[in-house]
Amino acid sequence: MRVAILIAAFALAACQTPCPAPDTGPVTRQFQCEDGSELNVVFTRAPDVARVSQEGYTTVELPARIVGAGYRYSDNGVALRGRMGETLWQRPGAAETVCRAIAQ
Repeated sequence: MRVAILIAAFALAACQTPCPAPDTGPVTRQFQCEDGSELNVVFTRAPDVARVSQEGYTTVELPARIVGAGYRYSDNGVALRGRMGETLWQRPGAAETVCRAIAQ
């Protein structure tokens, strides 16, 4: 009886469909900020960076940083961080501004 149960368990396990591989390609998001600016951000996984373009400024590539919840990319006083639909954007010499993703 135990042998029959083991054979049935192995047969059922062999029939499971494997999970699809996660999408690791770049993800592009656009944000509208409260200061009137608009950000175009490309998130990549290998390397784990955010490439941020803002009209009138040089495009910056920010490495991911460890954070407890949400996400954070920063380098040399430039920071993009967010959680729960709210994103904060800061450049040196400018006040931090709240940005929201534009529906695509």
